[in-house]
Amino acid sequence: DGYIEKDGEGYLKFVHDKVREAAYNLIPDSDKKQFHYHLGKVLYSFCDGKDVGDTIFLIASQINHGKEWILGDKDLSIAIAELNMKAGEKALDGCDHKTAYSYFGAALSLLPNDHWRSHYDLSLRLNFLMAGAAKSCCQYVEAEQILRRISERCRCFEDKLPSYYLLSQIFLIQRRVVDAYDTCSFVLLQLGETIPDLVAFDAVKTVVKDTLTMYQAVDNDG
Repeated sequence: DGYIEKDGEGYLKFVHDKVREAAYNLIPDSDKKQFHYHLGKVLYSFCDGKDVGDTIFLIASQINHGKEWILGDKDLSIAIAELNMKAGEKALDGCDHKTAYSYFGAALSLLPNDHWRSHYDLSLRLNFLMAGAAKSCCQYVEAEQILRRISERCRCFEDKLPSYYLLSQIFLIQRRVVDAYDTCSFVLLQLGETIPDLVAFDAVKTVVKDTLTMYQAVDNDG
């Protein structure tokens, strides 16, 4: 009746934003959350397993309105957690760390209480991604807390290494040089390296000089 028209690609759209807003306002407020959730589920069913580009943000943001229904289905919870993780990674690709942080948080909130046991790989990856996003958003305290939680939950030392590296970076950003040194020393000791208790300044200069000479030799050979 003159409220909807086709765009250049043949898709239907409202003739004006005001018409769209009026139609949306016809939905009772108590039903809007469920409306967004079902819209997200429909989009998800069509796009599951496909590379949908930036559309993944629309799908995730819509379906996340239905958290209370998602949590009632264990399989769906994991699937939507993975969807949010992909949306977060997509946001990271565009250097939108704040949006990425939001999606990673949504993903973690959908995991079961025993997720470190039942979904170890997903838990490890999600926590590390969220810590990285928190660091990029200058939320250093939260990033440190997440990384320490990872180190407590990891099944092997190798799984902890990326977290220790990121933690050292956070310490350096905050000028917590002693904490960064202690962290790196701990990691090296765990890897079988010997760390001297005291390092003389002259020895440091010698190591730097020898290292630069080595780099120069390699560069000349190249």
